[in-house]
Amino acid sequence: MQKSFYSLLIASVMTFGALCAQGSEANAQVIVLAVKGSVTAVMAGQAATPVKVGDRLPVGAMITTAPDSETDIQVFNGAVATVRSDSTCVLEKLSITASGGLVTKQTALIDLKVGTIASNIDPANHNINDYGIRTPNGVAAARGTVYVVNVKPNGKTQVFVTNSAVTFTINVTDAAGNKTTSTVTIPAGTQVTVSNTGVVSQTTLTPAELKQANKDAKPSDDQSVKGSDDNKGGPTTPTPPVIIVDPKKTVSPSST
Repeated sequence: MQKSFYSLLIASVMTFGALCAQGSEANAQVIVLAVKGSVTAVMAGQAATPVKVGDRLPVGAMITTAPDSETDIQVFNGAVATVRSDSTCVLEKLSITASGGLVTKQTALIDLKVGTIASNIDPANHNINDYGIRTPNGVAAARGTVYVVNVKPNGKTQVFVTNSAVTFTINVTDAAGNKTTSTVTIPAGTQVTVSNTGVVSQTTLTPAELKQANKDAKPSDDQSVKGSDDNKGGPTTPTPPVIIVDPKKTVSPSST
């Protein structure tokens, strides 16, 4: 276990060094930090595989959680998504961009088909964070925030924000069938609901609702959220390495 972890870390550092020298964008993988119950992942052309702590999942992987099951995944340094029970999502985009030896952008976009994802994004590196949850109604994006996105089986979408703010770009179709987008800023303590017919409503969470939302947003491993301040020259908190993938190579799932 320890040997495998350090081999993984060394490989990541070597690949990261090459990326920094190139000053370009490269695909990345998420790291599974915690698993409760039954969680599976499907990679392109492969059968569903049980997800385990330490697994690395590439772009395109579809994650499904059973009832009373959930998983914490580190999508990039300082950002953890908790996929709650009865959920299905696809890792749509995962990338790291670096230049001059520093990460200049870290991107993650998760397509939530149904269920709930709680997102905890450390604001320390908000200037390089590009994180979003896609829903049938649009994309809820943030840079240093705590929020929960829920998609019902009928397509109804709810976004709860408990810290900072989220930008929700909503797809709108008018009576004539014309498609446009509308952007809503959701501040902390607020909920936005988009019905399956596209009706948007925004409400303030009651103290009881906010308490529950904070509970729902909490990841299994609190310490996994805090990323390093490497880009700021400040103190660091140990976290699993960000896995950078050579886009020319075929990625297959593995575990430490």
